[in-house]
Amino acid sequence: MDFRTILVDLGDDAAREARIEAAGVLAARTQGCVLGITATGGLLEPPHRGGAEAANDADWPEGPRRRLAERDAEVLRRVLARVAPSVSASHIITDGEAGWALAVHGRAADLLLPAPPGRNESVSAPMAQAAEYALLHAGRPMLMMRPNMHLRLDGHVIVAWDGRREASRVLADALPLLALAGQVTICVFTSENEIGADDKGAGDLVPWLARHGVHATIRIEEAASVEDALLRVIGHEKPALLVAGGYGHSRLGELILGGTTRTLLRGSTVPLFMSH
Repeated sequence: MDFRTILVDLGDDAAREARIEAAGVLAARTQGCVLGITATGGLLEPPHRGGAEAANDADWPEGPRRRLAERDAEVLRRVLARVAPSVSASHIITDGEAGWALAVHGRAADLLLPAPPGRNESVSAPMAQAAEYALLHAGRPMLMMRPNMHLRLDGHVIVAWDGRREASRVLADALPLLALAGQVTICVFTSENEIGADDKGAGDLVPWLARHGVHATIRIEEAASVEDALLRVIGHEKPALLVAGGYGHSRLGELILGGTTRTLLRGSTVPLFMSH
């Protein structure tokens, strides 16, 4: 299935233009549509004033809400006009928080582009950033872009593979992107106490991918920490995209202990494609 409906968070952060650009580039290739979403759930309560100024409070939060929506719509229009002028776009305005809005509206989309979590942010369980909430609840894959990143559809894609359900799911979800890639490498990491070079079932993936028009090779490495090894590999190879399953363990455990998902969401230096 192609990514025909691409939902992108228009929140005002440093990566906003990068993810709108990526959505436009992908939609242009798939003849798809970009849906920009403005989530206004963070608006403050109206000020409490008296006298003549109190009459102006009737417009709160409608005034800020309208200005926020107009600003976001203009950014969406401007970026798409630059990178994908032929792509159709729509704008959704919701009063929910960003994570909730992406999860709910994302169920009628093929791909989500949320704002990235802060690299050094510490989030106490069971709270989560918008991207993490959407990943867990939308039932759709997501593409994470950080500031100044650009999506190269014909570049090298690295797939993180551990033989688990989440890895299988994200690999299937990423097929449209893998079909466009110039090179696909399936990375398998084994611990030092594992006997032999176990590919964890990756060998079965090569002919399956070939039947979908994707030529892939397997790379097996020994690693004490999967997340550290992945960051090292992408730092060295500088692929166009990293594909990885999200939350293979319990969400609560990953939020408390860190985990590969949280490490990649905060530490990936290349565009990151994830499913749960």
